[in-house]
Amino acid sequence: MSFAADVKNELCKAEHSRKQLELLSKGAAYAMTEDGEGCFFNTENKRVADSIADAFDSVGKEYSTGESTFRGRTLYTVTLADKSYAYPVPDCSGDDAFGVYLRGVFLVCGLVANPEKGYQLELFLHDESKCRTLLSMIEEHGMGAKLSSRRGSSFLYIKESEKISDMLTYMGAMMQAMEIMNVKIYKEVRNNVNRSVNCEAANLDKTIAAAQKQADDINYIFEKRGEGYLPDELLQVAKIRLTALELSLSDIGKMLEPPISRSGVNHRLRKISLIADTLRGEDNRGE
Repeated sequence: MSFAADVKNELCKAEHSRKQLELLSKGAAYAMTEDGEGCFFNTENKRVADSIADAFDSVGKEYSTGESTFRGRTLYTVTLADKSYAYPVPDCSGDDAFGVYLRGVFLVCGLVANPEKGYQLELFLHDESKCRTLLSMIEEHGMGAKLSSRRGSSFLYIKESEKISDMLTYMGAMMQAMEIMNVKIYKEVRNNVNRSVNCEAANLDKTIAAAQKQADDINYIFEKRGEGYLPDELLQVAKIRLTALELSLSDIGKMLEPPISRSGVNHRLRKISLIADTLRGEDNRGE
């Protein structure tokens, strides 16, 4: 079952008063596709079709239902005899009232993506004037959405996870709203861990590369001039570095007699590197 279906199934479980059923049914009628004197909508979700049909029945509106098969899938159709029932748009000044009205709209024309794949909620009203009217109502109640069109059909959409979660909560789908935020938190934690691991790996690569360069310099000096070429303070560091490339500068410092700081070890290794570079230069000139 899709995430959108989970959202709609949760919305269908809500209980409504007589006044709320009127708001729900008017929101549904507003979102339906107009056809002649009536309007209709199709859905693969039988629970949604039954909920909207029951709402029309409860407020005494003439409607019909049907069932068909399209590309191997069962479609349920609810047709309202009089499209004018959706107008004028009812007074939804209270948050609860608009939440129920928006619930009716979403059940008929709403889509919401699986949060694990992306964040997107859409309301396909097809008609631009309907979209603009609903957008104004959404903004009046402190929420936001954007207007767009696809293949000539207008729709409203939201791409921000927090705003999608807020709208689902507003409509009454609290459990699925929480699921969006849980997925978002999981993604953020996973991304932070990945960034940390990648950063640590990059730092480790740099450390190993630097240690290998230091070992190469030491080996070059020993090969060309012998261990005695280095003064004792540098020779101590050089021998420890050659024993283990994975040792940090701090660890090397602790192994010296007497122990020295990380910066002290770094200073000595830099001296060794300069000596190696000087010898390479001399050897190259001698060739």
